[in-house]
Amino acid sequence: MQNKDNETLEEMIARTMRENGVTHDDGQGGSADRSQFHIDDRVIYTEQQAQNAYREGRTNGYDSYEPRPVGQQPRQTQPQQRQSRQSQPVHKSSNSSKNTSHNSHKKKKPPQKNRAVNRAPAQTQKGKQRMEYYEDDEQLYEEELEEQPRKKHHPIRTLICLVLVLLIVAVGAYSAIAWHYIGMVETVETGTRYDVGVVPLESKNVRNILLIGTDTRSVTDSGRADTVILMSINYKTRTVTLTSFMRDSYVNIPNNGWSKLNASYRWGGAELLMDTLELNFHVSVDDYVFVNFESFAAIVDSVGGIKLTVTDDEAIAMQAPMAEINDIKGLPSNKDFITSGGTYNMNGNQALAYARIRYVGRSDFQRTERQREVVRKIIEKAKGSGISGLNSFATACAENVVTNMSKDEMFKLAMLLPYIATFEFDELRIPADDMYSGATLDDGQQVLQIDFDANIALIENNVYGD
Repeated sequence: MQNKDNETLEEMIARTMRENGVTHDDGQGGSADRSQFHIDDRVIYTEQQAQNAYREGRTNGYDSYEPRPVGQQPRQTQPQQRQSRQSQPVHKSSNSSKNTSHNSHKKKKPPQKNRAVNRAPAQTQKGKQRMEYYEDDEQLYEEELEEQPRKKHHPIRTLICLVLVLLIVAVGAYSAIAWHYIGMVETVETGTRYDVGVVPLESKNVRNILLIGTDTRSVTDSGRADTVILMSINYKTRTVTLTSFMRDSYVNIPNNGWSKLNASYRWGGAELLMDTLELNFHVSVDDYVFVNFESFAAIVDSVGGIKLTVTDDEAIAMQAPMAEINDIKGLPSNKDFITSGGTYNMNGNQALAYARIRYVGRSDFQRTERQREVVRKIIEKAKGSGISGLNSFATACAENVVTNMSKDEMFKLAMLLPYIATFEFDELRIPADDMYSGATLDDGQQVLQIDFDANIALIENNVYGD
């Protein structure tokens, strides 16, 4: 937009307004004093500013002059409000009519520091601030966006966090309870073990614990091992196998020669019994749990008894062992006798007598079946008990068993019990059918001669197999 020769200030302003679509307003809807110029509702210059800028451009040799609109008015919410300049009266200068000619090709000089400059507002971006500069008043204003809304957490993430917290609390509570019961268990040091010179069956997935039931009052007393059950926990197949070893099995007892299996306990306690099993059946076992008859009855009573079905002959055969326990407890000999067959919820003394029956059915073979049945039903009854039932069962077990396992080993096993409780139960008897033969010794004892290779293979497949 070039100045014309002999063009006055008034003519220049009028021409500039026409060319740029500028209207002027007095702020009251009128246009009498032309105090302010507007483009798209923005005040760009008062007339006095235009006059001063025109003179300055002439003085500095500018060939052209273009009004530069300033930025938008600051928002009313800013700490400092931009002051609008008052309109100045217009005075014609005698110099305005002077003729001045300039070369149109001359370079423009950069605007002076005090000259108003328009800067478009920066594009608003999420999470950032928008800055606006108003250099016309030589003040800096900062406009902040509204605070970004707080990020909401995904409901699944919240649920996972809640579950983790509850799991940590549950594990902590369970650990405390487990230590409480473990502290009640009587532990003993493992005695002398022999190197039997065989490579036992072993697997990192299998944990063997020997259950020993006797008619003695203490693990240190010599007596008969009426119950010898190997409880094998296979974590890979998720199976708990109860393997009964018959007491009349004719076996090689380390440093003692050949005799019945139950003699090994009488001669050397739990340690010699474990060595005998390892030597003859290649079973690797280092841990045992000992319980006597009286303690066994207390454990059955802790779960409220177990349901068992007996024949007439079994009911009569139970009376003799029941009378023995009643006499030890100072009770009438015939207390809780069962006189006929049927299904009964048996208490501790009755269940113990049922497990000790030997001369009904297939003698000791069927007795081992009854023993495994009683152990399995105790465990199943305990699993189905409520909190109070589990507390009674755990207390009875802790107070009535003796073990060579350390407190730490028991704690590790206790932490796995909720998982082990989901395993399937399996049963095995050694020797198995068709893997033994009956024999009579020179002293008249009836024994079972074992096919060791066949029975070892059976144990390997059922206990250690995949």
